[in-house]
Amino acid sequence: MSIQKAEGISKERRAKAFQEAVTYEQFVSGAKVNVERLHENFERYELTEQELTYFDGLTEHIDVLVLAHDWCGDVIANLPLFGKIEQVTGKLKLHILPRDPDNQDIAAAYLHADGRNHIPTYVFFNGAGEELGFFSERPDQVTYLNRDWIDEFWASHPEWEGEGKALSEVDEDVRKALFDYLKEQRPQARELEKTAIIQIIRSILG
Repeated sequence: MSIQKAEGISKERRAKAFQEAVTYEQFVSGAKVNVERLHENFERYELTEQELTYFDGLTEHIDVLVLAHDWCGDVIANLPLFGKIEQVTGKLKLHILPRDPDNQDIAAAYLHADGRNHIPTYVFFNGAGEELGFFSERPDQVTYLNRDWIDEFWASHPEWEGEGKALSEVDEDVRKALFDYLKEQRPQARELEKTAIIQIIRSILG
């Protein structure tokens, strides 16, 4: 997860991105995979009174440029939260684009702390079009849980090879089983993820 300022993109590139982007509803209706999980996460995210009060107190709406794909587990986990905040509060306006293949230039402008680009990437702009900051992938708290789940997966399957290797080096069937296991565990982190992301949003918006 990355929370920082970046060199960013030009006003012209931002305007082009906004023009080409889709809404959250259009993204979901156009999804080819994970549609049920998108709907489920959207329905299960609920904002507390304190969280609603925070967004209600914002004096302007915030544009959020999002790079996302429906095959990405982190997108499925936390983009619905942004959709729910947008719907319930009206203070966020999402502009969603696929990273691949035509928006790699935007992705390259907002690199993760590891030097690579990740999805989802969320870039925040105020009403004057000024960039406020961005973050990508998932909150650190969920990353730590993810590592624990990976350890649990390997501990429960000592007969399989690949522990400690890059995923690209793991047998395809084992890799799929690992991804399926992580997919089953992720809903446990929904409330933690919501709280952490709203804290991130607050730190970016100031």
